[in-house]
Amino acid sequence: MLSVLGIAVATTVPAMALLSDDEVRDLSASAHFSSAAPATEGELQALDSVTSGEHEAIIRDSGTATSGEQLAALRSMKIADTFRNNQAGAVQWPFPVGVPISDGFGYRAAPTAGASTDHHGVDFTPGAGVPIQIIAEGVVREVVARDGGGCGVNVTIDHMIGGQLVSSKYCHMQAGSVRVSTGQQVAVADMVGRVGNTGISTGAHLHFEILLNGTEPVDPVAWLKANAS
Repeated sequence: MLSVLGIAVATTVPAMALLSDDEVRDLSASAHFSSAAPATEGELQALDSVTSGEHEAIIRDSGTATSGEQLAALRSMKIADTFRNNQAGAVQWPFPVGVPISDGFGYRAAPTAGASTDHHGVDFTPGAGVPIQIIAEGVVREVVARDGGGCGVNVTIDHMIGGQLVSSKYCHMQAGSVRVSTGQQVAVADMVGRVGNTGISTGAHLHFEILLNGTEPVDPVAWLKANAS
């Protein structure tokens, strides 16, 4: 009985709680955290106003950090002053802290063969392997777990927000990183997968969409600024 109890505790206690102060410092040093994103064409303001202390507090308190590997990914992610996330909000951004945005919503020149010129989402570029969080509680509508081009590995989740059906779509995730299944009830800030480079993509990023009534794409940044609490 004691051994079973020990296993249960070990698998339910958050990873940060299992690390000593020295291990946390060693992990932080090895993660090679960058406080500002490199400038790229079309990127929004990347000057960082999020302090390292705030970043570490976000990592410590984040429900997405469930393993040493995920903690290292969060510590190494690129951050930028593109948005502020309220971790207590019922609606949140797909990352717990502002990250670089490489491409916005609407018309654009296709970045590579097969890519759209009418961009239905926004591209977040925090770095490969960074955990992606679900923006609100909801039900998983679709999981595409294999890379078949287009959006690559992707998940669509339906939410009821303000009495309206709103769907969120997470594209180009790493193969094998999806943490949800079709029909699953999920909570805000649950991990959906990790930033990847699957599908038609020019580099590791999250292509993120907001679909009103489940089908109508709107600017995700404008919608989240208006609705994330």
